[in-house]
Amino acid sequence: MLKIDLLGGNKMRKVVIVDYVYLGGLELFKAEKEHLEEHGIDLVFADCKTEEQIINAASDADIILCCGNPPITRKVISSLEKCIAVIRYGIGVNSVDLEAATEYNKIVYFMPGFCIEELVLHATALILNLLRNVNYFDSSIRAGNWPKAKGYMPRRLSNLVLGLYGFGGSARPMATLFKEGFKSKVIACDPYVSDQVYEDYGVEKVSFNELLNKSDIISIHVPLNKETHHIFNKEAFSKMKNTSMIVNIARGPIINEEDLIEALKQGQIKYAGLDVFEKEPIDKNNELLKMNNVVLTPHSAFYGEESLQNQHLTAARLVISTLVDKKIVIENVANKDVLNKFKLLY
Repeated sequence: MLKIDLLGGNKMRKVVIVDYVYLGGLELFKAEKEHLEEHGIDLVFADCKTEEQIINAASDADIILCCGNPPITRKVISSLEKCIAVIRYGIGVNSVDLEAATEYNKIVYFMPGFCIEELVLHATALILNLLRNVNYFDSSIRAGNWPKAKGYMPRRLSNLVLGLYGFGGSARPMATLFKEGFKSKVIACDPYVSDQVYEDYGVEKVSFNELLNKSDIISIHVPLNKETHHIFNKEAFSKMKNTSMIVNIARGPIINEEDLIEALKQGQIKYAGLDVFEKEPIDKNNELLKMNNVVLTPHSAFYGEESLQNQHLTAARLVISTLVDKKIVIENVANKDVLNKFKLLY
């Protein structure tokens, strides 16, 4: 944490949550309201979906909080002259123009690690659901059938290779769970992680092509950016085993959804477990809805009692640290180049 020459005086500060309805009702923000009021910080709730709405609601805000993915574009950032920080209630920051934020001296905070256990559990739930035909059995029984020992032939995880695309926060405990719990072989593709980390976790480091060729199950654990956008496309699916599964709890556009649908239809891959989609909510005519070898959940891998508590307490802590203590919480800064813009106090 860095002490910074950030703000002068002790005048009233204002924080605007620009899309509070994304997480639910006002009662969910009890932690922020209580902690901020203790420090004389005014908390305002808004429901903004457009750039203009955000600019109008937060024109005099010192900090804006984003629950979902409202458009924090260059236009928004350049218009909010008083704002010094943007806080995302989550891990992804693809809805924030980080380059513009740095240019205009805005700190962009995010919350890495707030829901690691939930992400691991959710990805694992999708995998087990597909491997054990859970949705198929359940829907068939409810329809009046008794599909005993029907559906896709299940496999033992101890005979399967889990491939992790990305080897950061949620991927590492997932590797441990599958290695030690299910006795699976685990490989991972992440060029930004040191060889020592792979060695510490007993995970084989592979290239992207090797990940595609060797994995029985691929689980995605990377942010959405120019490098990862549509990286799972027609070419990638053609290199995967025709018995393989892909699971995505990260961001929808990492997968080219049209290519995924075609790969499933053509039998290039066998299963898909998806918590995120290119368009959310998913279109009612999306062909994925008709496939019994696909399990879908509504962008809820983060969801849990403890993870939500972490979100709200972290948001309050980041606001108070920045506005009251005048300290930047470095581990939560997404655009670290902005740190060079502030005068540090030693």
